[in-house]
Amino acid sequence: MSDNRTLLVSPHSSLWILLYLLFKYYKEITLFRVITVFSGIVLAGGKSKRMGSDKRFIRLFGKTLLDISIERLRRVTEEVLVVLGDREGLSFKDVRFVFDTERGKGPMVGLLSGLQEMKGQYGVVTSVDTPLVTVDFLGYIKEMALSFDAVIPRWSRGLEPLIAVYSKGVVPFIRDWVYEGKSLSLYLFIEGGNFRIRFLEEEEIKRFGDPEVLFFNVNTREDLARLKTLWRNLRDD
Repeated sequence: MSDNRTLLVSPHSSLWILLYLLFKYYKEITLFRVITVFSGIVLAGGKSKRMGSDKRFIRLFGKTLLDISIERLRRVTEEVLVVLGDREGLSFKDVRFVFDTERGKGPMVGLLSGLQEMKGQYGVVTSVDTPLVTVDFLGYIKEMALSFDAVIPRWSRGLEPLIAVYSKGVVPFIRDWVYEGKSLSLYLFIEGGNFRIRFLEEEEIKRFGDPEVLFFNVNTREDLARLKTLWRNLRDD
Protein backbone atom coordinates (compact mmCIF):
# COMPACT_ATOMS: atom_id res chain seq x y z
CA MET A 1 0.00 0.00 0.00
CA SER A 2 1.47 3.37 -1.02
CA ASP A 3 2.17 6.00 1.60
CA ASN A 4 0.61 9.33 0.54
CA ARG A 5 1.43 11.20 3.70
CA THR A 6 2.31 14.88 3.18
CA LEU A 7 5.05 16.64 5.16
CA LEU A 8 3.43 19.53 6.96
CA VAL A 9 5.41 22.60 8.00
CA SER A 10 3.94 24.75 10.68
CA PRO A 11 3.25 28.40 9.90
CA HIS A 12 5.80 29.36 12.58
CA SER A 13 8.51 27.26 10.92
CA SER A 14 7.76 28.77 7.52
CA LEU A 15 8.07 32.26 8.96
CA TRP A 16 11.46 31.53 10.49
CA ILE A 17 12.71 30.03 7.23
CA LEU A 18 11.55 33.12 5.32
CA LEU A 19 13.20 35.47 7.82
CA TYR A 20 16.45 33.50 7.63
CA LEU A 21 16.51 33.65 3.81
CA LEU A 22 15.77 37.37 3.79
CA PHE A 23 18.53 38.03 6.31
CA LYS A 24 21.02 35.92 4.36
CA TYR A 25 20.11 37.66 1.10
CA TYR A 26 20.40 41.12 2.69
CA LYS A 27 23.85 40.31 4.12
CA GLU A 28 25.11 39.10 0.75
CA ILE A 29 23.78 42.15 -1.13
CA THR A 30 25.15 44.55 1.50
CA LEU A 31 28.56 42.89 1.43
CA PHE A 32 28.61 42.99 -2.38
CA ARG A 33 27.80 46.70 -2.41
CA VAL A 34 30.54 47.46 0.12
CA ILE A 35 33.12 45.48 -1.83
CA THR A 36 32.23 46.98 -5.21
CA VAL A 37 31.62 50.59 -4.22
CA PHE A 38 32.68 53.14 -6.85
CA SER A 39 34.14 56.58 -6.26
CA GLY A 40 34.15 59.38 -8.80
CA ILE A 41 37.38 61.32 -9.29
CA VAL A 42 37.54 64.66 -11.12
CA LEU A 43 41.07 65.70 -12.06
CA ALA A 44 40.99 69.49 -11.81
CA GLY A 45 44.49 70.54 -10.92
CA GLY A 46 45.71 71.84 -14.28
CA LYS A 47 47.04 75.36 -14.67
CA SER A 48 44.96 76.28 -17.77
CA LYS A 49 47.92 78.13 -19.30
CA ARG A 50 46.75 77.80 -22.90
CA MET A 51 43.21 78.87 -22.04
CA GLY A 52 44.35 82.05 -20.28
CA SER A 53 41.76 81.62 -17.52
CA ASP A 54 40.73 78.88 -15.11
CA LYS A 55 38.99 76.19 -17.18
CA ARG A 56 37.13 74.84 -14.18
CA PHE A 57 34.93 77.94 -14.00
CA ILE A 58 34.22 78.39 -17.69
CA ARG A 59 30.46 78.37 -18.15
CA LEU A 60 28.76 76.21 -20.71
CA PHE A 61 25.15 77.33 -21.01
CA GLY A 62 24.71 78.03 -17.31
CA LYS A 63 27.02 75.47 -15.71
CA THR A 64 30.75 75.51 -15.11
CA LEU A 65 32.93 72.69 -16.41
CA LEU A 66 33.52 71.70 -12.79
CA ASP A 67 29.75 71.58 -12.13
CA ILE A 68 29.26 69.34 -15.16
CA SER A 69 32.05 66.98 -14.09
CA ILE A 70 30.73 66.62 -10.54
CA GLU A 71 27.08 66.16 -11.53
CA ARG A 72 27.98 63.55 -14.12
CA LEU A 73 29.97 61.42 -11.67
CA ARG A 74 27.29 61.71 -8.99
CA ARG A 75 24.99 59.75 -11.29
CA VAL A 76 27.31 56.73 -11.53
CA THR A 77 29.25 56.66 -8.25
CA GLU A 78 28.64 56.76 -4.52
CA GLU A 79 31.05 59.58 -3.70
CA VAL A 80 32.82 62.31 -5.67
CA LEU A 81 36.35 63.58 -5.10
CA VAL A 82 37.89 66.59 -6.83
CA VAL A 83 41.67 66.54 -7.06
CA LEU A 84 43.35 69.96 -6.98
CA GLY A 85 46.94 71.02 -7.38
CA ASP A 86 46.83 73.49 -4.48
CA ARG A 87 44.67 74.15 -1.46
CA GLU A 88 41.82 76.45 -2.42
CA GLY A 89 38.65 77.71 -0.82
CA LEU A 90 36.31 75.70 -3.03
CA SER A 91 33.17 74.20 -1.53
CA PHE A 92 30.56 71.91 -3.06
CA LYS A 93 27.92 69.94 -1.22
CA ASP A 94 28.82 66.26 -0.75
CA VAL A 95 32.16 66.61 -2.54
CA ARG A 96 35.54 65.82 -1.04
CA PHE A 97 38.54 67.86 -2.15
CA VAL A 98 41.94 66.21 -2.13
CA PHE A 99 45.29 67.64 -3.14
CA ASP A 100 48.21 66.43 -5.21
CA THR A 101 50.73 64.57 -3.09
CA GLU A 102 53.42 66.40 -5.09
CA ARG A 103 52.69 69.75 -6.70
CA GLY A 104 53.28 70.45 -10.37
CA LYS A 105 53.81 66.82 -11.39
CA GLY A 106 50.85 66.52 -13.75
CA PRO A 107 47.84 64.22 -14.07
CA MET A 108 49.64 61.04 -13.06
CA VAL A 109 50.23 62.37 -9.56
CA GLY A 110 46.68 63.75 -9.53
CA LEU A 111 45.37 60.30 -10.38
CA LEU A 112 47.49 58.72 -7.64
CA SER A 113 46.26 61.29 -5.11
CA GLY A 114 42.62 60.58 -5.92
CA LEU A 115 42.96 56.80 -5.90
CA GLN A 116 44.76 56.86 -2.57
CA GLU A 117 42.05 58.97 -0.93
CA MET A 118 38.92 57.34 -2.38
CA LYS A 119 36.74 55.16 -0.18
CA GLY A 120 35.72 52.86 -3.01
CA GLN A 121 37.47 49.88 -4.51
CA TYR A 122 37.25 51.48 -7.95
CA GLY A 123 37.61 55.05 -9.16
CA VAL A 124 35.72 56.36 -12.19
CA VAL A 125 38.05 59.08 -13.45
CA THR A 126 37.39 62.08 -15.67
CA SER A 127 39.26 65.30 -16.30
CA VAL A 128 37.45 68.60 -15.81
CA ASP A 129 38.06 69.69 -19.41
CA THR A 130 36.18 66.82 -21.13
CA PRO A 131 32.53 67.85 -20.61
CA LEU A 132 31.02 65.81 -23.47
CA VAL A 133 31.69 62.37 -21.99
CA THR A 134 28.25 60.89 -21.37
CA VAL A 135 26.83 59.32 -18.23
CA ASP A 136 25.93 56.25 -20.28
CA PHE A 137 29.55 55.78 -21.34
CA LEU A 138 30.84 56.18 -17.77
CA GLY A 139 28.23 53.72 -16.55
CA TYR A 140 29.39 51.22 -19.16
CA ILE A 141 33.10 51.38 -18.32
CA LYS A 142 32.15 51.11 -14.66
CA GLU A 143 30.31 47.85 -15.39
CA MET A 144 33.34 46.48 -17.23
CA ALA A 145 35.70 47.11 -14.32
CA LEU A 146 34.86 44.34 -11.89
CA SER A 147 37.20 41.74 -13.44
CA PHE A 148 40.07 44.15 -14.15
CA ASP A 149 42.46 46.61 -12.52
CA ALA A 150 41.77 49.26 -15.15
CA VAL A 151 39.35 49.96 -18.01
CA ILE A 152 40.78 52.40 -20.56
CA PRO A 153 39.38 53.58 -23.92
CA ARG A 154 41.68 53.11 -26.91
CA TRP A 155 40.94 54.50 -30.35
CA SER A 156 42.64 55.84 -33.47
CA ARG A 157 44.06 58.84 -31.60
CA GLY A 158 45.46 56.71 -28.80
CA LEU A 159 44.57 56.00 -25.19
CA GLU A 160 42.22 58.00 -22.96
CA PRO A 161 43.74 57.33 -19.52
CA LEU A 162 41.93 60.29 -17.93
CA ILE A 163 38.49 58.96 -18.87
CA ALA A 164 38.83 55.55 -17.33
CA VAL A 165 38.27 53.31 -14.31
CA TYR A 166 41.07 52.19 -11.99
CA SER A 167 40.97 49.82 -9.05
CA LYS A 168 42.60 50.49 -5.71
CA GLY A 169 44.97 47.70 -6.67
CA VAL A 170 46.89 49.89 -9.13
CA VAL A 171 47.92 52.36 -6.41
CA PRO A 172 51.16 50.51 -5.51
CA PHE A 173 52.12 50.31 -9.18
CA ILE A 174 51.60 54.05 -9.77
CA ARG A 175 53.29 54.97 -6.48
CA ASP A 176 56.38 52.88 -7.24
CA TRP A 177 56.52 54.26 -10.78
CA VAL A 178 56.36 57.87 -9.55
CA TYR A 179 58.78 57.50 -6.65
CA GLU A 180 61.32 55.61 -8.75
CA GLY A 181 61.62 58.75 -10.86
CA LYS A 182 60.27 57.26 -14.09
CA SER A 183 58.53 59.28 -16.76
CA LEU A 184 55.26 60.79 -15.54
CA SER A 185 53.57 59.92 -18.83
CA LEU A 186 50.44 57.88 -18.14
CA TYR A 187 50.78 56.39 -21.63
CA LEU A 188 54.20 54.91 -20.86
CA PHE A 189 53.00 53.71 -17.48
CA ILE A 190 50.04 51.89 -19.02
CA GLU A 191 52.19 50.34 -21.75
CA GLY A 192 54.57 49.03 -19.12
CA GLY A 193 51.93 48.22 -16.54
CA ASN A 194 51.97 44.77 -14.98
CA PHE A 195 48.27 44.71 -14.14
CA ARG A 196 45.01 43.61 -15.75
CA ILE A 197 43.76 46.17 -18.26
CA ARG A 198 40.55 46.03 -20.26
CA PHE A 199 40.92 48.24 -23.34
CA LEU A 200 37.73 49.55 -24.92
CA GLU A 201 38.35 49.59 -28.65
CA GLU A 202 36.94 52.12 -31.09
CA GLU A 203 34.02 50.06 -32.38
CA GLU A 204 32.86 49.50 -28.81
CA ILE A 205 33.26 53.19 -27.98
CA LYS A 206 31.20 54.21 -31.02
CA ARG A 207 28.13 52.61 -29.49
CA PHE A 208 28.03 55.68 -27.23
CA GLY A 209 28.82 58.33 -29.83
CA ASP A 210 31.59 59.71 -31.97
CA PRO A 211 34.90 59.46 -30.05
CA GLU A 212 35.88 62.83 -31.50
CA VAL A 213 32.95 64.30 -29.57
CA LEU A 214 32.96 62.10 -26.47
CA PHE A 215 36.61 62.78 -25.75
CA PHE A 216 36.72 66.39 -26.90
CA ASN A 217 39.24 68.22 -24.73
CA VAL A 218 39.09 71.97 -24.03
CA ASN A 219 42.49 73.65 -23.84
CA THR A 220 42.24 76.89 -25.81
CA ARG A 221 39.74 79.62 -26.68
CA GLU A 222 39.37 78.00 -30.10
CA ASP A 223 38.51 74.69 -28.41
CA LEU A 224 35.92 76.49 -26.30
CA ALA A 225 34.21 77.95 -29.39
CA ARG A 226 34.17 74.49 -30.97
CA LEU A 227 32.82 72.99 -27.74
CA LYS A 228 29.86 75.37 -27.68
CA THR A 229 28.98 74.39 -31.24
CA LEU A 230 29.17 70.68 -30.40
CA TRP A 231 27.10 71.22 -27.25
CA ARG A 232 24.34 73.00 -29.21
CA ASN A 233 24.30 70.23 -31.81
CA LEU A 234 23.94 67.57 -29.12
CA ARG A 235 21.09 69.46 -27.47
CA ASP A 236 19.32 69.83 -30.79
CA ASP A 237 19.56 66.10 -31.67
